[in-house]
Amino acid sequence: MRLLSFFLIFFSVLLSFAQERNDLSAAHANSYVKYASYKAMLKSDRFTVDSIGFFIDKNKDTLIRVSGNNFTKGVRVAYEEKDSVFLNRYKALVFNATHGNANDVKKARMRYWKDEIKVYFDSTVPSKTVREMKKVFKLLDKEVDSLKIKTVNRRNQSNYFIYFVNRPDAIDWDKRITGKSDGGFLSWNGKQQIYNTSIKINSQMIFNEEEQLMTLKKHFFWSLGFFYIQPNKECESFFSSCVYVDKVLTEEDLALIKYHYSYGICKGTDMETFEEQHKSAQKSKRGNSKSEHYFIHYN
Repeated sequence: MRLLSFFLIFFSVLLSFAQERNDLSAAHANSYVKYASYKAMLKSDRFTVDSIGFFIDKNKDTLIRVSGNNFTKGVRVAYEEKDSVFLNRYKALVFNATHGNANDVKKARMRYWKDEIKVYFDSTVPSKTVREMKKVFKLLDKEVDSLKIKTVNRRNQSNYFIYFVNRPDAIDWDKRITGKSDGGFLSWNGKQQIYNTSIKINSQMIFNEEEQLMTLKKHFFWSLGFFYIQPNKECESFFSSCVYVDKVLTEEDLALIKYHYSYGICKGTDMETFEEQHKSAQKSKRGNSKSEHYFIHYN
């Protein structure tokens, strides 16, 4: 399992164990982590880790007490719990868990924008389309934590480029987009953070202006996570493969995007890691309903 930039820490264990041991007064420097996380930390250059003891909790999990100056440098966010139905829909969207073959699902990663999205509209994009897309940006910027979107006036200031191909001799700016009528191309780094995107709409092949707008919106929502479009979702959803002009951002669409950008979950993981983190948190919570679980995120 590849190294993640965060570790799920059970602070409830730390608090209960502190009642039995007096040497945990320096809790800011010492904490308990799962054995699997401890092994991953040993391989990381982000931590100076010393193992200074361990114990077996009531759930028979091995918890390692660790210390180190770099251990506490991060943002602590409470685990966000969801039911299995929602998590299955999320895994289908992010990892193609429902329709993908086993090998592709295993390779899939959770990809997301960490930096602000800066959109530049080429002069080929109709002004009405620009206005409608700005409404989408404003909504998402308001509703989704840690997702920031704005438009810029120069292409060299942008990390997101939208253009139309309006005539036979028009420049097709991004040759990496292989679709003739429409398409997009995303770039991401080793942390699965998306940092650049281009979207193309060929108005010579998509004649209807409403269809052009719906297609552009579909690609934009897709580009927020390199999501897998689903064949069995309702047609009005932007995450449905159904060809439908009157698509809307459904409540579930928005909930899935908000969850994807919540820091109360793993970031940049594969599905196996995602499931293991949830199982660990849920198992511990069943053992102690008052326990608190956190993810520590590092830049």
